[in-house]
Amino acid sequence: MVNNENHEAISLTGKRVVLLLQGGGALGVYQVGAYAALERACNEEHTKVDWVGGISIGAVNAAVIAGPKCGSASTELKKVWDKILSPDYPPYDYQLLWRSLPRVLRDACGWLGELGPKYAEWAWRAFNPAGQTHFFTSRIMNPLENPWCTEWFSPQSPHQLAFYDTGPLRKTLNTHINWDAVNQPAGLWLSLGAARVRDGEVVFFNSFDSKNPRWPRRTISADHVLASGALPPGFSEIQIDGDWYWDGGVSTNTPIEALAEDLTADTTTDTIVFLVDLWDRKGPILRSLDEAIWRQKSIEYGSRKEAVVRVVNEHQLKVEAKPVVRPTCREVCQVMFERPRHDSQPQFSLADADFSRTNYDEILTLGYRDMKSAIEHPDRVLGVGGKYAILYLHGTHGKHRDTDIDYATTQRRERVAGNRGAAA
Repeated sequence: MVNNENHEAISLTGKRVVLLLQGGGALGVYQVGAYAALERACNEEHTKVDWVGGISIGAVNAAVIAGPKCGSASTELKKVWDKILSPDYPPYDYQLLWRSLPRVLRDACGWLGELGPKYAEWAWRAFNPAGQTHFFTSRIMNPLENPWCTEWFSPQSPHQLAFYDTGPLRKTLNTHINWDAVNQPAGLWLSLGAARVRDGEVVFFNSFDSKNPRWPRRTISADHVLASGALPPGFSEIQIDGDWYWDGGVSTNTPIEALAEDLTADTTTDTIVFLVDLWDRKGPILRSLDEAIWRQKSIEYGSRKEAVVRVVNEHQLKVEAKPVVRPTCREVCQVMFERPRHDSQPQFSLADADFSRTNYDEILTLGYRDMKSAIEHPDRVLGVGGKYAILYLHGTHGKHRDTDIDYATTQRRERVAGNRGAAA
């Protein structure tokens, strides 16, 4: 049955557990921490995740969760990320070095001084001629491969139109993922979202027989993961079955609405969906061009509240329209990475490309803490769903609650106006 409204811990026992992961580059480590907490909660209740879906870096994480080569999925995820971040390049952690400086020196650099070490790290990584050993190779320093140079001499093939080559990531995935396990009919379901370049439509590669006839079951491989994360112009589009694909976030970065047909297909089991978001759409007044660029990306790739609300409300309406002896319940628990409410630090516009160890350690801890708190102390959104459909929201710093209150107030006002109209 659905959890009550008294903030009791979410129960996973007897439910189909679904995990959906947004794209967000280096922010994806938040999902590594979140999954570790979810895996622990599942183990405590002797259950497991039944279906995992992802886009971009969320697709990387989802594929590892679906088919870890050895050990638990959370352990395998950390191994993959340790490889992605290794070897350390540049050899110095500029953020850690910056924080070790006396406060008086940091203050002397002005309020934007905090961006210095972040730009230093990004410059090293971007112009690293060797790339990142287990992630990508760089084409930037080679004029025979850099697309800005080569396109002047002849038209380019789609796979050439990028500054990096993700061949090393393919090897990393093949090392840590058991594709046979991923593609077993009785295995954990896997869905990977990508954008088809020729028409811009989102496509999901599924390891199972989907209810959506446009997305039939496929034999999933590393190519499908790379297609889901092929964000231009950094990474080139990937060809699968004659079509070329880009990062799914180009079309939609929140998979819950696109997969709603399969989410509601099981009419015998209660379902709980954990949606892990990486982009914080809320923030203070912009003070720099960096922050403007970052906010634009956050709004573009962040979840649309209405998309999640529609999935919850539609299930409640379906139950009310067709009463049965024992209706199934749908719960959605949205866990969101948020910056502090009054964060005075300037925001780096390329924070989603910050693969430093310092960033990794901080965000990993937040992901674990937020998922654990979301399960133990669920916070229901009022005015959404009903007895058989519930939306819970949990953000790192609770910034979502302001708009949740506004939403509930609007919903009540609309219901009152609707009732008056019906009476008239």
